Formats: sequence, structure tokens, C-alpha cells
Amino acid sequence: MSKSDNTLPKSEILRGRKLIKWAFKNSKTLLVNEFVVVRYCPYHERKVLFAVERGIKKAVVRNRIKRILREYYRRNKHRFKTGIWILIGKRKIYEIKSHQFNIPL
Repeated sequence: MSKSDNTLPKSEILRGRKLIKWAFKNSKTLLVNEFVVVRYCPYHERKVLFAVERGIKKAVVRNRIKRILREYYRRNKHRFKTGIWILIGKRKIYEIKSHQFNIPL
């Protein structure tokens, strides 16, 4: 794996209200566990959205959860096929170390 394989360019992050709504409407849930919800929607390029479950009030916690999800995706992007991936982090992910986190895709 070269250094360029471990990057997360802005072009891979899902942006735009209409596209995000469309992705949630057309995606299917692949995995639900105590740490994360993974949703997938077929699309012509690989895009990813990092979100946090509702009800987490502290910004520090929300940002840490998104940071852990971004790091996981960045290190394991070869496991994600082309399409729109929605990773929704749950509160419990905040309590573990980022290098210990693993999503069984």
C-alpha cells in the first residue's frame, strides 16, 4: 500500500443536502452493532458520509466519534467498494481506542 492509498480526499466525502437525502432514502442498512450503523447505496463513484447518532449533546464527543470513523475508513478504504457509504457512530465507540475499532464488512 502506498502513501496515497491512505488518504481521504475531499472528493470522497459526501456533500450536498439533496445528495445526502437521496442517499439515506435509497440506502440499505448492512450492519448494526453497539458501535456503528453502516448503510450502503450503489453509486458510480465511492463516497462516504460520517455521522453521529442523535442525542449526543457534547461536541467533543461527537467530533471524536467522527474522527474515529474517518480514521477507520482511511485505513480500510480498500474494503469499501464503489458506492455511497454512510457510517453512523454510536456513543460506545467513544470509549474505545481508535486502533482497536473494526467493522466486519
